[in-house]
Amino acid sequence: MRRIFALTTRGLEGISADEMAAMPDITITQTAYRRVMATCEGSLAALLGLRTVDDVFIDVGTWSDIGHTRDVLKKITRYSSDIDLQSAYEACAELRPVPERPTFSVTANFVGKRNYSADEIKLAVADGVYNTYDWIYSADDSIAELNLRVFIDHETALVGVRLGQEALNKRPYKLAHLPGSLKPPVAAALVKLAKTAPGQSLLDPFCGSGTILVEAALMGAAAQGGDADAAAVEHARTNLQQAGVTVPVQQCDARTLPLADASMDCIVSNLPWGRQVQVDSELASLYRDALAEMRRVLVPGGRIVILTGTPELVVLPRLECTQEIEISLFGQNPTIVVLDKQ
Repeated sequence: MRRIFALTTRGLEGISADEMAAMPDITITQTAYRRVMATCEGSLAALLGLRTVDDVFIDVGTWSDIGHTRDVLKKITRYSSDIDLQSAYEACAELRPVPERPTFSVTANFVGKRNYSADEIKLAVADGVYNTYDWIYSADDSIAELNLRVFIDHETALVGVRLGQEALNKRPYKLAHLPGSLKPPVAAALVKLAKTAPGQSLLDPFCGSGTILVEAALMGAAAQGGDADAAAVEHARTNLQQAGVTVPVQQCDARTLPLADASMDCIVSNLPWGRQVQVDSELASLYRDALAEMRRVLVPGGRIVILTGTPELVVLPRLECTQEIEISLFGQNPTIVVLDKQ
């Protein structure tokens, strides 16, 4: 049995925990701020297919008394010297090539104010690991075979070794980017909340660079999308092609969708926030008209899942709000709103 943990977007912990719990041999042990702790009785390979987490790690230790003063850095070096990294090394080597003397990087982040920086934490960890294992430290994560993650929440540090070569949130299909483009794990979480069964139709009428469409198609949905911006449509097509999925995308106005009544099983979209993306029309009017169109094309009993920075604008008759989840994204706190058509 191996202990693991996944890091996720604040607010998506429950969704990520559900995704992990549905996997064979995984038992969730704790869900906390931005993380899900678990144990795995079998192969770790399936964890590399997680969609709603930012990354997944082999748990190699928990440190206590990690305060805010600079003397903690010496303690971090001492703790790092005592980590048992050999078993984590062997687990990673079962899944991918790792040299006997690997190059390693360190990623560090913390909650609350400190009298030291993340870069200083990285160097303190690197010194400790080098003292014991003589591995090669690199500040460039892109060339490292192994990555150590230190996540400090108040005075407790969770320490892990990344299971994959790269972070799971770095999807290889994401070639084209637009302002306000979603993180793929957030897009996957929106699709999960829609509860779309394989083969069911899914629409994103504000598709941007197509992240939701890719994630939906990879989960088996019959996805299609549109956007009023011609450049966004081209960006979406580029990413969809890179992902190897076939999804129709067209330039269209979300307020006048070229679709028949009750033709879509669900709708998932990242609506313009008015801050991340500039919109031409007044935001309240855009929301009212676009939501009315979504309701029109949605089948009875269908579901709409949207991400918005202005949830107070998501009000329309015959659409029942069944769930709201505030998350952290782009330094802001947008809300996922789940609407069911009555």
